[in-house]
Amino acid sequence: MKTRATARAHLAWLAFGYLLFVIYGSLVPLDFHALPLHEALARFRQVPWLDLGIASRADWVANLLLFIPLAFMTTGALAHGRGPVTRIAVSALLPLAGFALAVGIEFTQVYFPQRTVSQNDILAETLGGVLGVAAWWAFGPRLLEWYASWLHVRAPAALSERLAWAYVVIAFAYGVLPLDLTISAVELYHKWNQGKLVLLPFSALPADPAQAAYELLTDVLLWLPPALLWTMAGTRTPARAWRLAVGLALLLEVLQLFVYSRVTDLSDGFAAALGAGIGVWLGSRLGRRTGATPAAHSDAGLRRWLPLLLTLAWLPVLMTVFWYPFDFHTDGSFVRERLASFQRVPFEIYYFGTEFRAITSLLQKMSFFAPLGALLAWWVSGLPWLWRAWGLTASLALIVLAALGIELGQVLLPDKYPDSTDWLLQSLGGLLGYGLARAVHARVRMPAARHGRRGHWRGAGGEAA
Repeated sequence: MKTRATARAHLAWLAFGYLLFVIYGSLVPLDFHALPLHEALARFRQVPWLDLGIASRADWVANLLLFIPLAFMTTGALAHGRGPVTRIAVSALLPLAGFALAVGIEFTQVYFPQRTVSQNDILAETLGGVLGVAAWWAFGPRLLEWYASWLHVRAPAALSERLAWAYVVIAFAYGVLPLDLTISAVELYHKWNQGKLVLLPFSALPADPAQAAYELLTDVLLWLPPALLWTMAGTRTPARAWRLAVGLALLLEVLQLFVYSRVTDLSDGFAAALGAGIGVWLGSRLGRRTGATPAAHSDAGLRRWLPLLLTLAWLPVLMTVFWYPFDFHTDGSFVRERLASFQRVPFEIYYFGTEFRAITSLLQKMSFFAPLGALLAWWVSGLPWLWRAWGLTASLALIVLAALGIELGQVLLPDKYPDSTDWLLQSLGGLLGYGLARAVHARVRMPAARHGRRGHWRGAGGEAA
């Protein structure tokens, strides 16, 4: 019961944070223009209904999706575990509250001329609120129970399985964005003419070898983690884990065929097969270490410092990803002009583009810095207890300074867009990677210590992680 209450409290805080994000994101870039109230009301009464084509469909869907999680989480936080009267009242009133919030946001946008105010947005956000409430009662309670069980699960196999499926859900959610869905034969024919349906593997790679290598590498790495985790869990044979990962990758490609702006490319299937194969191989090797005898003392020192060495090796990878092609310009006036970009309000740069491009950039920044945080967490877990506070401080400082260094380096690159928002996202990605790794370490270390055995989830120095 205590675990369920904790899970509901987490949901409430997440809903509150998401509400702040919705309001802030709806007003970026915060270019406020004062207006008399009567003039603002007059403009709001003239808010148009826009005719949406295929290009605008993604924006309408984005507004719809924006309110679904908010209503979903708020319904769970207020109604889960309550009496029938409370559940009915919350379910009836939240769509009305969603409509009021949508109207309030759209009216406030009148004071921010760069924002587009339309009846379409109000309808989409209101419908999103209704769907969010319905989605909660469809599968929200089971999801919250799953999360509550996650809070006390300790077995490494169960953690691996849950992490793998959580990763797959995120990959599929991103893979079908921006949800400009179509089943029209005419629009599918347009996709073909625009080169968004590639049946000849590796025929659509960029001409730049470095860009081509980057695209291939990211496609390979995308399906490595779930195959690795499923193999380490031990609930499937390596062959079954590989087939599951490749099958899901191919299913995602089929789904992307019906997302107008996405590219369906058979190259991704081959890359997924390679990535899943590498993941299965790594998982099998790590699995064979289960029950292995402890390393010799001479090897323990290397194990203790291995994560720190890997951390230092990951920094050049970050520099390559974010600084390529390294055409640095050091002219004083150029640098001063570029430094002015740091004065933009957070997330302003993402307003001047599509929602899909914003999410892609956000995931890229966070996902590349998450391994940095995870490696530092691995290093800290192998330090003696008296040194761990120092290790934590040094790790957090390194994450923030590495992100700042990447953005300052981009100041000198004319084809890059340095921004304080990216610094924030990269730092957040590193911190999330650190926190997740430490949480997994704490979960699997407790039962191993209790039973006096050493599992294959090992910390530095050979101690059970």
